[in-house]
Amino acid sequence: MSPTPQHNRGRAKGRYKPSKTRQGEKLRARTGNPNPNIRDGGRVSPSRLEAAKALYSIENGAKIADVLAHPKGLKPDDEALFRELVYGSTRQKRLLDYHLTQFCQVPFVKLPVEAKIALRLGLYQLLFLDRVPAHAAVHEAVNLAKKGGQGSLSGFVNAVLRNSENKKQSLLVEGENDLDSLAIRYSHPTWMAKRWEKQFGLDGLERIFKADNQPHPVYLHVKPGLEEQVKADLERQNIRLEALDWPLRTFSVRSHEGGLFSGDSFQKGNWIVQDWTPQAMLELLPLSEGQRVWDLCAAPGGKAVGLAWKLGEKGQVMASEASPDRRKKLAENLKRTGLKQVQVYEGEAAKLPPSQKFDLAWVDAPCSGTGVLSRRADLRWKISPDSVLEHVAQQRELLEEAQGHLYPKGYMVYSTCSLEREENEEVVRAFLHDHSTYRGVVPAFPENHPEILRNEWGLTFLPTADHDGGFLAILQNG
Repeated sequence: MSPTPQHNRGRAKGRYKPSKTRQGEKLRARTGNPNPNIRDGGRVSPSRLEAAKALYSIENGAKIADVLAHPKGLKPDDEALFRELVYGSTRQKRLLDYHLTQFCQVPFVKLPVEAKIALRLGLYQLLFLDRVPAHAAVHEAVNLAKKGGQGSLSGFVNAVLRNSENKKQSLLVEGENDLDSLAIRYSHPTWMAKRWEKQFGLDGLERIFKADNQPHPVYLHVKPGLEEQVKADLERQNIRLEALDWPLRTFSVRSHEGGLFSGDSFQKGNWIVQDWTPQAMLELLPLSEGQRVWDLCAAPGGKAVGLAWKLGEKGQVMASEASPDRRKKLAENLKRTGLKQVQVYEGEAAKLPPSQKFDLAWVDAPCSGTGVLSRRADLRWKISPDSVLEHVAQQRELLEEAQGHLYPKGYMVYSTCSLEREENEEVVRAFLHDHSTYRGVVPAFPENHPEILRNEWGLTFLPTADHDGGFLAILQNG
């Protein structure tokens, strides 16, 4: 369930370079510290410097997954703080900017981006990280401004953050109305609050907001029959797992002192990292060993691996992916797992010969990604009300392409990582209207999951503190 890839032309590559704009020079003069001779200086911890570079790249269009994916050469403790700062400052960006706007004597929006990043990082630590001493958060934010070429604004950064620390216990949020105030408090766009309040009610809206602002556990999906072996292997790496009652072969990573991907069990393909929600969806599919399945939007490969494990060695999975770059990642992951029953189809779905038939076709469609805003923390600032609708035509097209390749009584599976009705129920409704031979099949699931909402079109998985959100529909042909 992947949000639509963002195309980032001219992306900054992790640099933290100075702004030399006329507006920046005016601001330096207005803040009372116009000294042009101040150079980069002052010690900054590696985690904070790398966080500033990452946030600079995100401001210039990079995806948060990309800036976190490449090794930074940080020690484990520094790596943990780095990820906390990047995720946290990105999730809380609207709230941080709201408060900083109140404390800045000049318009916050007109500050150079490097100064904004230094202020956001400093304020995030003051408001959300009790373990970080206030003086350290302020001091390093000042030095970050210098490192970013904004040394003449360092006094300004210092004054704003010290004032913030003194007044943080009395900070209030007052938006244009109650819903806008809630959106600011939980750092989401107000248009999302309006949509979700209508769809899920005020209580449901607030639960989603809270879930989006929390890091979710890491889950492993383990190859059938290797549960105890994988658990023992990872324990030797100082990694403790906890088995879940449902879905089957799902483990939550409870402690992570060792390198998760450094052991033999990962290299042998005995497990994959996969969020709880797609694992639950896999568990709900009407599949039997030895069947033939088509995974239409297969990258990065988690669904294809899970399907192959579910079908057994006599089953067959054809995995297709339209994007060449994502198809390369798909092939790499499948190679590691060594699954001979998975074949990668490199052609276009529309050109698949009509003779190719399957017991089940899974369309995990490109979408807005509004169900995965904890993991994709930057996405809430990149999508808009219009972008929620821009994938609908493609979603319907993928279903249309897949439906001609099913055996009688075969199943069409449609899923997204979106919470939006236009991308979920309305797409299914339109498909069923055009294809009278299909009917919806809503599977049963354990009763202790109130976050799974059922209606005649499918299942909506609301995001929680434990997992992402999404949508699943199962449609039977004939």
